[in-house]
Amino acid sequence: MREAMEKTILQYLKSTARSLLRNYALGIGALLAVIYLGSGFYKISESEIGVVQRFGKVIDGNVGPGAHYRIPWPVDRVTKVPVRTTHTLEITDLSLKQGSAAARPSATQPLSAYCITGDNNIVFIDFLIRYNIVDPVKYLFILNSSEEYLRHIASAAAVQSLATKTVDDILTVGKKSVEVYLKEEIQKRLDLHDTGLGVGAIEIGDVSPHRGVRTFFERVINAQIQQREVVNNAESYANENLPKAKGEASRVLEEAEAYKFDVVSRAEGDADRFKKQYNEYRKAKTVTKQRLYLDFIQRKFPELKRIILVDNSGRQRILNLRMLSN
Repeated sequence: MREAMEKTILQYLKSTARSLLRNYALGIGALLAVIYLGSGFYKISESEIGVVQRFGKVIDGNVGPGAHYRIPWPVDRVTKVPVRTTHTLEITDLSLKQGSAAARPSATQPLSAYCITGDNNIVFIDFLIRYNIVDPVKYLFILNSSEEYLRHIASAAAVQSLATKTVDDILTVGKKSVEVYLKEEIQKRLDLHDTGLGVGAIEIGDVSPHRGVRTFFERVINAQIQQREVVNNAESYANENLPKAKGEASRVLEEAEAYKFDVVSRAEGDADRFKKQYNEYRKAKTVTKQRLYLDFIQRKFPELKRIILVDNSGRQRILNLRMLSN
């Protein structure tokens, strides 16, 4: 009896233990399943774009910012690409090592650390490339190393650009044109090979000749700068004083025209008066002569009030000048 009872209790304990273990295992499995399924949630920040792959194949290459869900690993995989971040690549040496990822697409000979200009001079150049990722799918899967390829084509474009210019142009006023050319040429080559990169700006830091002749180039550049300053000062002086000179010339011409008009008008007036007096003189010579004489006396001696005329017979005639003038 006792043995049967103990056996029953033992069987009950075993059954209870198995039930507890099964329930515990189910709970652990459910928890793991929740954790596994919960791992499918992910978040894309404002500066990123997500690329979703399912078993390696891209199913969505433009997942915008916010919270999203994917089938957990190993089914789906999400790569976050910082498309709104500006990256900087500094080019200080145009040489490329053999066997690099960037050198393989091109010739086996590396570029030199210096450039030969169009007039066969040697210059060294360093510049910055500011670029963005514009196509995340192309950036991730077309090339293994887009930045190394960017370095390669930027170095090649710099050599090609400087080879078309003289050293004086490069060291003085030609830097801006080199920057414009590099931006256009690098972007064209990036688009040609579907790198997914976009060039924002090119900033040339320094362009310098060979150390052995740098001092002489600096003297030439300083002389050219001084020449431009002198020319600019001369142009400024001309721009400032030419309007004044033109204004003075216009004023003199206007005064001369006014003087000419005044003299001609007075001469014409005098000629008209003379003609009128001459016509009156022809009509009455004695009266006209007397009148001219009295006018002359009146102008020369304005203080006289009257004149006494005496003829050959001694007869007197008194003329009141004021009455004549009226």
